[in-house]
Amino acid sequence: MKKNYFTIALICCFTFMGIAQNTVTVNANAEQVGYANVFETSANGGAFVFGQAWGIPDLKTVVDTSNNTLTLQPNFNTWDNGTDPFWVDQTTFVGNKVFEANTYVEDNSLVGSPLTFEGAVTSNTLDGKGTLLFSVNNGPLTGGHQAVAGGFGGAFTATALTEDAVLVIDENADPDQNDACEAITNAAALEGKVAVIRRGICEFGSKSLNAQNAGAIAVIMVNNVEGAPIVMAPGDDGAAVTIPVLMVSNIVGESIISLLSSGDTVNTTMVLSTYQATAFIKVFNADFSVLKEQYALLGGDGTEFSLTYDNVESTDAFVQYGFQIKGLNENPTNEVALGSVVVSSNTLGASEFNTINVALYPNPTTHIIHIQSDEQITEFAIYNTLGQRVKNITPQARNFSVETAALDTGVYFAVLKTETANKTVKFIKQ
Repeated sequence: MKKNYFTIALICCFTFMGIAQNTVTVNANAEQVGYANVFETSANGGAFVFGQAWGIPDLKTVVDTSNNTLTLQPNFNTWDNGTDPFWVDQTTFVGNKVFEANTYVEDNSLVGSPLTFEGAVTSNTLDGKGTLLFSVNNGPLTGGHQAVAGGFGGAFTATALTEDAVLVIDENADPDQNDACEAITNAAALEGKVAVIRRGICEFGSKSLNAQNAGAIAVIMVNNVEGAPIVMAPGDDGAAVTIPVLMVSNIVGESIISLLSSGDTVNTTMVLSTYQATAFIKVFNADFSVLKEQYALLGGDGTEFSLTYDNVESTDAFVQYGFQIKGLNENPTNEVALGSVVVSSNTLGASEFNTINVALYPNPTTHIIHIQSDEQITEFAIYNTLGQRVKNITPQARNFSVETAALDTGVYFAVLKTETANKTVKFIKQ
C-alpha cells in the first residue's frame, strides 16, 4: 500500500462579525492529506480494524488544478489479485472490508472560530452504484454467495429484497422443466416470491419475463456450466423485464434447487452495498481523544453543499475539512462502471470554468494589476497561500484595476465572479 502524498487546495475566506467567521471552499492548489479508516463488513460485525495515513492517489482521489476539481472514487488500491482473504471474500469475491477514504486539509489556524465549508458537486455518477450482495439466510447454504447482476431488469438498490425462493416449473420437461422456456405451471406459488430458474435453451430475457408475468418479484438464474456466474444479455424480451435478475454459479444454484426440490425453504436476500459520499469538518482536541464533526451528504449534479462547525471550545486543537468516500473496497475492473463524484467551488461543470474570458496583467506584478473581461465582474477577491482572503471588492465592471502594493511578496489567487460563472487566476506579487 503506497503512501505517496499529492496536494489539492482549498480557499479560506475570512470575515469578521464580532468573532471571526471562517469560510472554506474548494480550489485545487494547497496541501492535502489522505487518511484511511478500515472496518469489518456488517456481516462480520462492523468493528474498526485500523486507521492510517494513505496516499492521495491510492485513495483514488484525483486532483485537477486546471479545472479546479477534485474527483472522489471508491477504493480499488487494496484489491491486488483478489486472493487475499483479508481484503477479498473468497466465497462471494466482493470486497471484505469497509474502506473509509478521507481526503482533507488540516489548518489549525482556524482553531477558535466558527467554520463553514461549502462547495458544489459538478458531477455524481457514483450515486446509487455499488456492489451486489446475495445471501441465503437459512439452512446449509446460510451466508453470502457470489452473484452477478443481469444486463437487464430492475435495478438492485440499497433497500434489501428478502424473500423465499421458489423453483420454477414449466409445462415441458424436455429438455428441462425448470428453465422457464415454456408456460409456467406453478404461477400461484411464484406470486410475490423469488423465482429460481436454470439456464437453458431460451434467452435470459424470455425466462425472466415469464417469471415476472407469473408474479415473481426477482429472479435467481442458475448457471448450467461450471465456473463463475456471468453477465446475462437481455435478448429480445429483456427490455420488458422490470424485476431484478441475478445469476449464481452452477454449484450454488444446484444446491438451492436440490433444497427446494426436497421441500426445504430457502430464504434469500439481494441488496446493493452502495457508497456514501460526504463533505466533512472534523475538530479534535490535543491528543485526538475527542472528535467533534459535521457532515453533509454530496448530492447530484449541480447541487451545492454547506456545513458549519460552531461548537467552538477552548480544548479545540486540530481542524480538518474535506471529503469522504465510504463503502466496500472494490475490484479495479469495476472502476469505470462504478463512477465518481466530482466536487468544486461552485455549481459549474469543469468545462464551464473557462467561460469567463479574463485577462489579468501584469503577472508577475509589483504595485497594481489590471483586469479585463468580456463580462461584468460582480466580485473580485484575492487569497494568499494560507487560504486567507486579503482583499475583496465588488467592481461591477468589465475593466478595472486593483492595488497590490500592500501585499507581501509571494503567490496569490484571484477569484473572479460574474452572475453565471467563477474563475480563479494565480498571480505572483514581487
